[in-house]
Amino acid sequence: MGSRPMKLTSSEDAVKLVKDKDTVIADGITFGAPEELFIALEKSFLDTGHPRDLEIVAPGGTGDTRGRGFDHFAHEGFIRGYYGSYLNLTRKLGTMVSEEKIEGYMFPLGVCCQMLREIAAQRPGLITHLGLKTFADPRLEGGKLNSISKENRVEVISLGGKEWLFYKPYRIDVALIRGTTADEFGNLTMEKEAGIMSVLSMAQAAKNCGGKVIAQVERTATRGTLHPKDVRVPGILVDTIVIAKPENHMQTWKIQYDPALSGEVHAPGAGYGVIELDHRKVIGRRALMELSPGKVVNLGGGMSEFVSSVAWEEGIGEQVIFTVEAGMTGGVPGYGLNFNTASNPEAIIDMPSQLDFYDGGGIDVTYVGFAQIDKYGNVNASKLGNRITGVGGFLDVAPNAKRRVHCGAFTAGDFNIEVGEGKLNIRRDGRVKKFVGQVDQVTVSGECTLEKGQPVLIITERAVFEWTRDGLVLTEIAPGVDIKRHILDQMEFEPLVSPDLREMPKEIFIDLPLNLKKRHPWREYERI
Repeated sequence: MGSRPMKLTSSEDAVKLVKDKDTVIADGITFGAPEELFIALEKSFLDTGHPRDLEIVAPGGTGDTRGRGFDHFAHEGFIRGYYGSYLNLTRKLGTMVSEEKIEGYMFPLGVCCQMLREIAAQRPGLITHLGLKTFADPRLEGGKLNSISKENRVEVISLGGKEWLFYKPYRIDVALIRGTTADEFGNLTMEKEAGIMSVLSMAQAAKNCGGKVIAQVERTATRGTLHPKDVRVPGILVDTIVIAKPENHMQTWKIQYDPALSGEVHAPGAGYGVIELDHRKVIGRRALMELSPGKVVNLGGGMSEFVSSVAWEEGIGEQVIFTVEAGMTGGVPGYGLNFNTASNPEAIIDMPSQLDFYDGGGIDVTYVGFAQIDKYGNVNASKLGNRITGVGGFLDVAPNAKRRVHCGAFTAGDFNIEVGEGKLNIRRDGRVKKFVGQVDQVTVSGECTLEKGQPVLIITERAVFEWTRDGLVLTEIAPGVDIKRHILDQMEFEPLVSPDLREMPKEIFIDLPLNLKKRHPWREYERI
C-alpha cells in the first residue's frame, strides 16, 4: 500500500498551525465540540499572546453556558470577530459582541452549514430564501449584531421574478473537527459521536481554501482497518490528529457517553418519566393535541421540548416521527445540554442535508418557542433585551414547516402560576410582556407567513391564539383566567377575540393521564 506519514501530534503543536488573523471554523452544538483544541488554543494565547485577532466561524455555537466551547475564545485581542447562528450557550462571547469588543454577524444555521459546500466547490456564494424580511435581510439588519460590524455579507437579488438572499462566501484558514477514530493517515470515523454535523463540509471547505484541518479524536487505528463506508472524512483532507483527554471528549456537555445516542445500541424504555403538572406541562399537553399519528415533527428548545415528554408519557411517542436539525430522525429527542441529540434514532445524517429537507418544507409540524410576538405577526426568538441569544435552526424550521406551533409562557420574569383542580391560578404575572407592539428583532416575518399561507398557532398556559390575515385572534382561554386582567391587560396591543372563544380543555389542568392512546386518531393508528 506504500508508506504514508503519521499525522498524530500533541494539541500544543497542532494549534501552532493557527496563525494571527486566521479565520477558524469549528462545529458542535451541545455535542461535537473539539474541546481539546479549544483549550490548547486558549492556553497558547494566554501564554504567548498568539494566535490573535482571529475570526471564528461557529455554525452551531457550541457551549455549555459555563465557559466551555467557543467561550474559550472570549478574550480581548484573541478574536476580532464572530460569524455564526447561536450565542445562547456562549454567554461570554455574546457579551463581547453586545459590548462591541468584537464584530458579530448572525445568520440561520442552514446558511452557516450550507455555505460550507459553496465554499468547498468555489461557487460564488449561497442563494436561498432563508432570512427574507428578517434580521438577516440587509433591508433590516443584514445579520449585523452591533455598530462596529460594517461588512455587508448578504444581498437581496432577483431570480426568476422572485426575491432571494445571496450570502457571500469567506475564506477558511483552519478547520477544527472532531471524530471518534482516526487511522495513521487521518481517515476519520464517528461511531461514538451523537451526530455527524458538518465535519466533511468544513474539512473540504478549508482544504479548498488552501487552509489546514486539525482533527480531535478519541483513539487511533492501524491504516487499513477502518471500513471505508464508515469513514466520514478522508485522510487527504486532514493535516494533523490529536488524541483528546476523555474529559475533553465528552459525547455531550452532559454525559461522557451513551451508546443509545450514537446508535450503537437500542436502549429499551428510552424516553421520559412522568413529569409534574405545572404550566410547562399544560403547554406541552395542549400542543400535543395539535398532532396526529405519523407526522414528521421538529421540536425547538424550551417549552417545545415538553411536547415530546408528554407524548412519551402518554405512550404515543413511537407514533410520531421526531426529527432533530443536527441530523437525527426518529427516537426520543434530547433536552437541556443533550438538546439536538436523540436516543434510539432510526437515522443520523449530516446536518446540511437535514437542513436542506427542512428548508424545502419537509416537516409537517414544528413546535418552537418565542420571546416576543407583535401585532404584525412578527416573531422574535433571537434577542432577549440586550442579550443576543441567536437564531440557530429556528429560521430553517419555523417559517418552512407545513404548520407552525409556538409554545411558551404568556409573560416572562418571576411569575407565579399554579395548576390544579382543572384550572389555572395566576398568583403573580411576569415582569416582561411577550405580546408587544413591535418586536425587538424580526426572527420570523408575519408578512412572509401570510404570503406562504402557513397555519400558525400560539399556545401559552392561559391562552391560545391563531395568526390570520385579520391579525392575531384569541381562540381559547384557560379555566380560572379572567380575560381582561390576565390576558388583554398583559398585552401591548389588543388582539381580535374569536366569536367562538372557548375554554382550553379542562383535562390538561388535572393531574391525571390524558389517555390519548385510546382516543381518535391515535387508537386507529398502527405503525408500519
